[in-house]
Amino acid sequence: MNSCKNCFNNFTGKFCNHCGQKVSVSELNLHDLSHEAWHSFTHTDSGILRLLKDLFLHPKAVYLNYFSGQRKKYFSPVTFFLLTVGILLFVGIKVFDYQDAKLNTLNEFGRYSLLQTKFKFLILFPIQVLSTWLIFHKRYNLAKNIVFWLYLNGLLFTLKILLTPVYFILVDYKDNIDNIIIIVQSLLIYFHLILIFGNRKWSNFILLFVLTNFNFIMDNLIDGYMLFGNEMYKVSSTKNLFELIISLYTL
Repeated sequence: MNSCKNCFNNFTGKFCNHCGQKVSVSELNLHDLSHEAWHSFTHTDSGILRLLKDLFLHPKAVYLNYFSGQRKKYFSPVTFFLLTVGILLFVGIKVFDYQDAKLNTLNEFGRYSLLQTKFKFLILFPIQVLSTWLIFHKRYNLAKNIVFWLYLNGLLFTLKILLTPVYFILVDYKDNIDNIIIIVQSLLIYFHLILIFGNRKWSNFILLFVLTNFNFIMDNLIDGYMLFGNEMYKVSSTKNLFELIISLYTL
């Protein structure tokens, strides 16, 4: 007799007779994650709305349930990440097109930065994963850290997608809206880090706050380098890396 890790039904055989999940599903590892990535390109799923609802209302349950084996229940983290990136790029370009037409301007830096999102995350995403895995690897293996950041980044992208109508209504204040969204996203990152990696020690809260700021700094430094290269010091009117980092918090 086997017990399904997705719906907790007791059954015999290789598949749960209630939800259909394989009996072989075990603790999340890199092999499972690579298989999930392949599955995301060759299959479709219909649970994205439920995933979004759960990520907004019960994020801790999403992470821990997925880690523990309830994978059929949730939309693929790989597909979710790639889908939200694609939608963000599509609607983001529409916002810039509308801004340029309405204000008779040409925001090439902002447009280029948006288009580089997919490349920026090829650099930023491994940094995010390693930043938590190196510190908390005794609690969560590498695969679980990858899933955490896939879901979290997808959620951050979704937040910006959902706020797209605000850009069209208040396009004159696009920079202000961007800054507000950055603050909200940083708070979400900190909150989710606490949910999964937090404990009741003050030192832990401080550590996770540092990780949140590290993510903010790396995000902006990578973005700045992709936009301006070595000229980013000149553009930001700073002389060294320390001054450049300080300037990120004064914009």
